[in-house]
Amino acid sequence: MYACTAPPLSESPRTSYNARMPNAHDAPQVCIASHHGSFAELLADAEFRAAAERPDGACLVEFRVDAFADRSEAKLREALVAFTPQRCVVTYRSPEEGGRDANASDETRLAFAKTAVQAQAAFVDLEVATFARLGDRARGVFADRKSTRLIASFHDFEAVPVYDRLHALRKQGEALGADVVKIAVQPKAIHDASPLLDLLYATDFAKPLMALAMGEAGFWSRVLGPRFPQPAPFTFARGEGAPGTAPGQPIWRELLELYRFRRIGPATPVYGVIGSPIAHSLSPAMHNAALAALNLDGVFLPFRVDGEPAAFAREIAPKLGVRGLSVTIPHKETVIAAAAEIDPLARQIGAVNTLVARGGGWFATNTDAHAAAGSFEEAAGGEGALNGKTVLVLGAGGAARAVAFGIKARGAEVWLHNRTESRAEKLAQDVGARCVKREEISRQPKALLGVINTTSVGMHPNVDATPLAASEIPQGSLVFDTVYNPLRTRLLELAEGRGCRTLNGLKMFVRQGAEQFRLFTGRPAPVEVMEQVVLQALAKRG
Repeated sequence: MYACTAPPLSESPRTSYNARMPNAHDAPQVCIASHHGSFAELLADAEFRAAAERPDGACLVEFRVDAFADRSEAKLREALVAFTPQRCVVTYRSPEEGGRDANASDETRLAFAKTAVQAQAAFVDLEVATFARLGDRARGVFADRKSTRLIASFHDFEAVPVYDRLHALRKQGEALGADVVKIAVQPKAIHDASPLLDLLYATDFAKPLMALAMGEAGFWSRVLGPRFPQPAPFTFARGEGAPGTAPGQPIWRELLELYRFRRIGPATPVYGVIGSPIAHSLSPAMHNAALAALNLDGVFLPFRVDGEPAAFAREIAPKLGVRGLSVTIPHKETVIAAAAEIDPLARQIGAVNTLVARGGGWFATNTDAHAAAGSFEEAAGGEGALNGKTVLVLGAGGAARAVAFGIKARGAEVWLHNRTESRAEKLAQDVGARCVKREEISRQPKALLGVINTTSVGMHPNVDATPLAASEIPQGSLVFDTVYNPLRTRLLELAEGRGCRTLNGLKMFVRQGAEQFRLFTGRPAPVEVMEQVVLQALAKRG
């Protein structure tokens, strides 16, 4: 058995960076993995050269020698000098663990490792299994190293081994004399990475562990290495537009600028958004910009959670240092099971989009309701504009529940339509609304003040989809699409063609996020910064 000493779930410290910014020389670094087919291509890459030459020393460059067609020890020496040895990580991966040179022998790879050690590269990576096979020959190469540090690594591109196996591998790596042990595994879902996460808190080790869970489910491992008891000296990333050398590698500039990787430390509060899918979410860009604008210690991550969100919140999130969570599709209803305390309106709605660490448990609330209803009421004419008016809500999920209860509280009569009629009927009963069939929507257009789409239909990447045909959109109504990516959905285009006023999901998204930020940090959100960042991100995505 093993003991995990992860921190308990508690409220976030309100820490500014001025008191805890690490010195540049001891801050964690970002290692950009070479994706090139040769040393020549790497040497000609201006992006990699510029990153390695940064005066703050933020970046390392990994030479994936096994991928280079022109590999030779002379070429390796040339590249080390060109990039500066102290900024270089040298890896000649074995074929058994993902190397691209199928004919590489242990002896050949060790010869390249020896060249790197003699040139005083920052790190040399050699697999635990290779080191064990070479025995004294490998020990001899690394015994005389000066500034070079040895990474003893293990890779499993299929699964996550059980804890005892991971523990034994880490022990073996330390026994071989490694300065850093690296374990990279492939979880199918975020819960699968639990053994690796628990290994990070094991107390019977002397050397840092670089624990990498590959793929979208393991993104947290690319960012949070500096938070754990024995912080990893660096993390791996990819170049702009590059595929990377392992699944899930982020772009190096995002790590430095968006996630402020070099400022992360053991006390850094972690926030995040859970959903499936999650890569499209702009919550990380918005919240990280807000944290930076107020100079607050903290980082906001996307967590892909494919099932059991309550289990993630109870079991995984505390080990990751998570102090606040945004919740999106499809978890807004099922995550409630994790809450120790629920806001009364959120309880009535039956769906939440926010979890906040409070008093050793999770406090659950719903910032969507006020954000959506407030945005719609404002567009409809201001306070009181919904009183006595009829509004059609499309959908019956967590977002629909929040919107329906929100506009009902502002005096609107609510109509509901959903593809699965039984779900709409259940929500209609809960909120005191009327459930309508599709043919009724276009039959009585004059009865409707507006339409609110709460479904994901039309969301990126399915931008040509629409929940209503043009003929079904009531002429002259106010059409609100809570989708914010893209800002101008197909539904809104059709509505404009029918002479309707339209409202996209931007204001709602920023409003709900601003309230979440206040709950997470105890500070008023910089709303203008948040809105500007979202607009910039959407423009960048095209």
